[in-house]
Amino acid sequence: MYGVLLALHIVICFSLIVVVLLQSGKGGGLAGGAFGGTAQTVFGGRGATDFMTRATMVLGGAFFLTSLVLALMSSGTANQRSLLQEAARKSAAPAPAQMPAQPGTQPAPAAPPATTPQTTPPATTPQGGGK
Repeated sequence: MYGVLLALHIVICFSLIVVVLLQSGKGGGLAGGAFGGTAQTVFGGRGATDFMTRATMVLGGAFFLTSLVLALMSSGTANQRSLLQEAARKSAAPAPAQMPAQPGTQPAPAAPPATTPQTTPPATTPQGGGK
C-alpha cells in the first residue's frame, strides 16, 4: 500500500511540475502591483479558469493529501525508539547486584591497571626547503 501511494505521489509531483511550466504567464502579478501598478493587478482579475488552472488546483490538492498520508503512514509504521531513548533506558536500568562480602574478611585490593608507555615518533623536518 505504501509503495503504491509513493508511486502515485511521484506521478503527481511530475504532473504538477509539467502543468505549472506549461501555463502561460498572466502578466503583471505582484511585481506590477508592488511598483506602482493598480490594485486589480495585485489581486488579479478573476476570469474563467481554463484547463491548466483547474489541473493545477486538483494536482496541488492531490499532492497535499498524498504528502499528508505518506507522512502519517511512515511515522506510525512500528513502535520504534530513538537512540537517545534507548540510551536513557539502558542507563536507568539498575546495576547488577554484587555479592556482599563475608563478615570478617576484607575485600581483595584492586590490581592497578596495566599501562604501557606511549612513545611518539621523532618530529621530521620537511625536505626541499618548502616555500
